[in-house]
Amino acid sequence: MTMLLRSWFVLSVAGTVVAACGADSADNDASDTGLDGTADAVPDGTADAPPDEAVPDAEPDADGVADESAGEDDGGPGDGSTACPRPSDPGPGDHTLPLEFGGLSRSFIVHVPPGYDAAEPTPLVVNFHGYTSNAAQQVFFSNMNPTADAHGFVVLYPDGYANSWNAGSCCGDAAAEGIDDVGFAGALIDEAARVLCIDRERVYAAGMSNGGFMSYRLACETTGIFAGFAPVAGGIGMPDCRPARPVSLVAYHGTADSYVPFSFGETSFHQYAVLAGCTGDPVRTAHGTSWCDVYESCEGGIRVGFCALDGMDHCWPGGAAPRTICETFIGAYSEDLNANEHLWEFLGP
Repeated sequence: MTMLLRSWFVLSVAGTVVAACGADSADNDASDTGLDGTADAVPDGTADAPPDEAVPDAEPDADGVADESAGEDDGGPGDGSTACPRPSDPGPGDHTLPLEFGGLSRSFIVHVPPGYDAAEPTPLVVNFHGYTSNAAQQVFFSNMNPTADAHGFVVLYPDGYANSWNAGSCCGDAAAEGIDDVGFAGALIDEAARVLCIDRERVYAAGMSNGGFMSYRLACETTGIFAGFAPVAGGIGMPDCRPARPVSLVAYHGTADSYVPFSFGETSFHQYAVLAGCTGDPVRTAHGTSWCDVYESCEGGIRVGFCALDGMDHCWPGGAAPRTICETFIGAYSEDLNANEHLWEFLGP
């Protein structure tokens, strides 16, 4: 456990994540970002990548090797078939699977809940890690698997290029080298649907910090792939966010976030609400001393929400494991609201 927690020190030493994912520190508040559908650029960061021994990656699963024939003869999306079960379905458990995309060898962890029925289309949440982190660490930092087990959805944890995601102005090598992570996200879902019985109408994206920025980028640029988004401690890093058909989104942010300013996350929420055609004032619901603001009247019957975790630093509000990591190496935590349960209630049913 000590070694596991030590690995999370990378999140606290990533002080430049405020630059990588936070947009000009505290200067990027609502007054200079505006609600007109554009966001100021977020400068790139230079935080060190985590040590290799930080959290051991799961062993590759022998049953789930991706190949270039995805979707051809196995009921995958390539032939338009919805036949389940899939011939290569690995079943319940945690599986590490490879994926070739854009000339790069990538990988992801997929958590399949114990109640999974290989013949029944199952919802999917793609959970993006933060800058300098990785898929295995995000499993622990978000603590989403217990919620997936309770509600019966699959969680996919992808590994970013050089521990980063190209979320526009954020972050690291992925952004600097122009890695096609939007395309990669689509390929991840195709591959998940090739090997598992996935409900393509109920696919969602969530993410922490750089992963939260990635979730926002997907909300800005994709249509018909995701049914909803849940960024945590992130914001809009695209200079021109113009979703063709907005879908529901709920964001989470600590009011004491010392890496990605709370004001930037709040401004991104209001910006997305404008883009989603929301009208009226958001409805506020208290959760202890924290709160959630939700625009209930938006185009297409969608909802757009933002939950403020009172006094919390740059953390994922998801229960005891994230609390231990957060309070030991990052800062204050809040248990007023569990983002995993809340996002599923907001987006999933």
